[in-house]
Amino acid sequence: MSNISNQSTSGKIRITPLKIEKKETIKKKIWFKKDAVQLNKIVEQYNAGEDILYDQEMIPDDVWCSRCYARMLERHNLITKDELAQLETGLDEILELYEKGEFVLRLEDEDCHTKIEDYLIERLGDTGKKIHTGRSRNDQVLVMMRWFLKRKASAINKKTLDLALKCVEFAKKYEMVAMPGYTHMQKAMPTTVGTWMGAFAESLMDDVKLLNMICDEIVDQNPLGSGAGYGSPFDFDRDSLSKEIGFKKTQNNVIYCHNSRGKIEGLVLEACCQIMLTLNRMASDMLFFTTQEFQFFNIHDSIATGSSIMPQKKNLDVAELIRGRTPTVLSCRNEMTMNIMNKISGYHRDGQEIKRPLFLGLKYTETSLDAMGEIVSNISPNKEVLTKSMLDCPGLFAAHKAFAKVKEGMTFRDAYREIGSNISQIDVSEKDIEGWLEMSVHQGGTGNLGLDKIEKELRSLMK
Repeated sequence: MSNISNQSTSGKIRITPLKIEKKETIKKKIWFKKDAVQLNKIVEQYNAGEDILYDQEMIPDDVWCSRCYARMLERHNLITKDELAQLETGLDEILELYEKGEFVLRLEDEDCHTKIEDYLIERLGDTGKKIHTGRSRNDQVLVMMRWFLKRKASAINKKTLDLALKCVEFAKKYEMVAMPGYTHMQKAMPTTVGTWMGAFAESLMDDVKLLNMICDEIVDQNPLGSGAGYGSPFDFDRDSLSKEIGFKKTQNNVIYCHNSRGKIEGLVLEACCQIMLTLNRMASDMLFFTTQEFQFFNIHDSIATGSSIMPQKKNLDVAELIRGRTPTVLSCRNEMTMNIMNKISGYHRDGQEIKRPLFLGLKYTETSLDAMGEIVSNISPNKEVLTKSMLDCPGLFAAHKAFAKVKEGMTFRDAYREIGSNISQIDVSEKDIEGWLEMSVHQGGTGNLGLDKIEKELRSLMK
C-alpha cells in the first residue's frame, strides 16, 4: 500500500509507503464487563499518575493483608483449605518476585491490588478469582495504607527515640559546661550546654508520645471488610480478621472507614510536623551558634561542606536543609487536609492524591532524624569561647545578683532596680558562674537536669 505525499521541489510526485500501526493488545481490566475496551491512553496515564510508584513500595503490605483476608474466606467456607494453600503459595511467589525486583507495576496495571489479583488469576485460574469475594479495592487501599502507616510510624518512633537518647548522652557529657541563654535574641541568663541539649531530648520524647497516641488509638484499627463503604452480605467476623492481620481493633462503621481516609494519614503527618519543628529549632540553634561571630561549637569536617570559590568556608548545610524541609513537611500535612475537604461521604478516586504528600512527609521526617543524629554526634562545645562570651556580658548575671540580694532580705523589686541601675559594675568570675549554675537545684534546673530519669523514660518508650 502507498500514500501520495506532497509534491517535491522538483515538481515530481513523491510516494511514501503507508505506516501500518500494529494494534496493541488490550489488557483486560478486572472491572471490564462483557466487552474489553481500549482505554484512552491519556486518560489511563492521568488516572494512574504517580500512584503506581507509591503502590510499588506497599506491595508487601497489600500481600500480607490479602493473605489474611484469604484465611478469613476459608474460615467462612467461601474457599477450601486447598484453595487457601494455593492462594498463599501464589502470594509467596509474588513476594519472591518483588524481592528480586521482578514484580513491577506498569501503567496498565492501574495499582498493586489489580496486579496482585491478575497474577493470582493467571497462575491459579478460578481459585485466583475468589480472593476478591466481598472485598473492594476501596477497602484494600485503606487496609494496605493503614498497615503501611503502622510500619512507617514504628520506624519513625525508633529513629526519634534514638536521637533523643543521643541528645541525653550529649547533655550528660557536657552537663555543666556554661553557655549564655537567650531571650529576644539577646543574652539573658546563664545556662549550660547540658540544659540546652536536654531540652531537645524532652521535646523529642513528647513528639514520640504524640506519635504513639495517634498510632495506638487511631491508626491501629482495621478497615478491611467494609467493602466499597457499605459492607457486604456476608457474616464476616471482622474482629477475627483484625486479629489475623495484627491490628489492635476493628474500625466499626463501614462508611466512616472510607471517610477517615486522609484524616488518619493526616494525623500521622501531624506527629511528623511536631518532630520536624523540634529538629528545626535544633538546626536553627546550631546554625546560629556555629557562625564565626559565635563559634560556640566545633563542627567535625565530616558533616561540613565547603565553597567552590571561597577556600575558608565550612558550612553546616545539613542543618540548613533540615530547617528548609520542615515547612515542606508542614505543607504536606496541609495538602492532605485540603484534599479531604468538601467531599460527600464515601470513596473518592482523588483520595489517591494524598499518597504523594504522605510519602514525602514521612521520607523527610525519617531522613531528617538520621541527619540530625549525625550532627549531634559530630559537634562539641568550645568551652573557652563560651566562657569568654559570658564574662564579656555582665548583664547576663544581673538576675542572679538581684536574687542574691533577695536572699539577704531585700525585696525583689528594690533589688531589681539597684542592680539594673549598676549593670556596668557587675563583676563575676568563672567560679561564680559555676556556683550559680550548681545552685539551681530545683527540678529541671541547671544543677538538677534529671537526665537519668529522662533516659529511663525514653528507654521505656522503646519497649
